[in-house]
Amino acid sequence: MGVISRRQEIPRPPHGCPEFTRGTFSINAYQLYPENMDWDAKLCQVYIGILFNASFGIYDLYKDKLDVVEFPGITRVKEFHVGAVAWDKHSGHATTITGQGNAFETFGANISGDNFIKRYNPYTRKFIWSLNITAVSKGLYGGFNDITYDPLGNAFVCGTYPASILKVDPKGKGITPWYLPSTIVPTEAGYSGIAAHEYTIVALNSGRRELVRFDAKASRGTPISIPVTPVNHTAFTSGDAIRLPLKYEGKVLLVAQKEGIAVLRSRNTKWKAAEYLGFIRNAIDIPPGWNLVAPAQIGDNLYILNDWFLDPIVPGTVAGNKTSFPLIDITREVDALVRRRKSVGGEKE
Repeated sequence: MGVISRRQEIPRPPHGCPEFTRGTFSINAYQLYPENMDWDAKLCQVYIGILFNASFGIYDLYKDKLDVVEFPGITRVKEFHVGAVAWDKHSGHATTITGQGNAFETFGANISGDNFIKRYNPYTRKFIWSLNITAVSKGLYGGFNDITYDPLGNAFVCGTYPASILKVDPKGKGITPWYLPSTIVPTEAGYSGIAAHEYTIVALNSGRRELVRFDAKASRGTPISIPVTPVNHTAFTSGDAIRLPLKYEGKVLLVAQKEGIAVLRSRNTKWKAAEYLGFIRNAIDIPPGWNLVAPAQIGDNLYILNDWFLDPIVPGTVAGNKTSFPLIDITREVDALVRRRKSVGGEKE
């Protein structure tokens, strides 16, 4: 199901992860082009969705070493991308999506082709199951690009063209269409990011520029709009992935926007309402042509993840020639917004 091209020992610290204090840093790897990443707080490593080469990265930030899992028939096949990747704090496993890039390249006009969700067990270093999402969607909706979990290990996959959420059994026994719009129009942009705390799911509808919440306990999903204060906030212009960083225990949401990260808070983790805390702009000294794709927690630090979609393709490959990919440390900025706003109150839920 997947082949690890370079092998290394996985650290298994008995009492949490070693402190990571590098601040802004770069991962140096030819054609990495990371679309998303997530932190494994048990094994102290980072999982990376390697977009254009359609592979899965396992990064040891303490040794600055990268393992790459390749998928036969998928990796370095132009039509396939790997974007979504998410670690499940309940099971310790990770999940990724190997999907069709055409949905995003055509803004939903072409959603044809197979999309797969794959589950990775980092303790055995093997992918343990793979399911074809398109066998369930019947090609009627697509653009699957983010993943979250409930406490039972069920994975929830959000789709963008149009808004959709699929529920995936933790043992790989099946996929259920959990939320679909009443009318399916693939060119209507929908959910670009999804995150959860316990049984509360939050999704970003980029098409409507709003946050919605769901009850993961429900047999079918019903989106409920999340009011944001102040009402004149500028939190959502265009968006990508979202995160509820582990360090804030479900109370702080980071939303990837075109120019930076929007920071919001829920007082009680239920996300019946949200307080807009502020906006953190992307760095100005990174290579031009960047696209801000995701916020990420690594250790106790918070980062902006950028990708470069328009780099010229190296002949004979499916990606550009970039070798260095910076992660922008925004830990202090986020912490400062959270501390400052504590003193002026916030929304009531």
